Amino acid sequence: MLIGRKVLVKGEVCSTNDIAKTLAIEGEPEGTVITALRQTGGRGRTGRQWESPEGGLYLSIILRPDLPAKDLTLLTVLSCLPVAQTVEEVCRVVPRIKWPNDIRVDGRKVAGILTEACYRGGEPRFMVLGIGVNLNTAADRLNAPEAGSLRDACARDLDAEHFLNVLLFKLDDMYSKFLKGERDLDMYASYSESLGYDIEVRLGDQKVRGRGMCLDPDGSLVFRSEDGMIYRATSVHDVVPLDRGQVRFETGNVH
Repeated sequence: MLIGRKVLVKGEVCSTNDIAKTLAIEGEPEGTVITALRQTGGRGRTGRQWESPEGGLYLSIILRPDLPAKDLTLLTVLSCLPVAQTVEEVCRVVPRIKWPNDIRVDGRKVAGILTEACYRGGEPRFMVLGIGVNLNTAADRLNAPEAGSLRDACARDLDAEHFLNVLLFKLDDMYSKFLKGERDLDMYASYSESLGYDIEVRLGDQKVRGRGMCLDPDGSLVFRSEDGMIYRATSVHDVVPLDRGQVRFETGNVH
């Protein structure tokens, strides 16, 4: 087992990703995990704040994949899969993956992923995979209207240590297979709320409606518009459900 061979447990930190990046620069080995009880400066994509009160599970993993830079976005996207599988196994609820990196239960975001990479000479030197889970978070501590807690979804308190152990095992398995060139896109699609569904994508000032088709090899979302044109959504700001099961995507930067 590579991921989780070494786990550093912290109390309150600004950001587990920041600690992981510092340790990675200092030579901390691949697979090292940093967890914290709470974060004062947790963040999501495009610099958004990730509320990190006590009761949640916050962790970052140091990875040193010998992969081309184009594979890192796909790795980020597929990292949602072991998180979703862990939620289903531990909580006995079926989550959905909102492309590119959110996990939702009953329409509410319960977990998110943020990856950050350090490059040298155009090639990745290391990568930090950050995961935040609203595990036993009290509902009144979540200010974002779309946020939810797994404790509320399951109607019971969850064992954080057990959840973490299952998650690390599934992440390690996914990462090992990814490095060997295995990409379980069919399993990902079974959890996706965008692939095979009607969507609306905002491309600049233009809104394009269509249907999600598949993931490109680089993790982009491929969709067919209502007029038959094929598009690739390479980055998003937000994804929210529309009526009749539709989903909206807005373009932006993926981090």
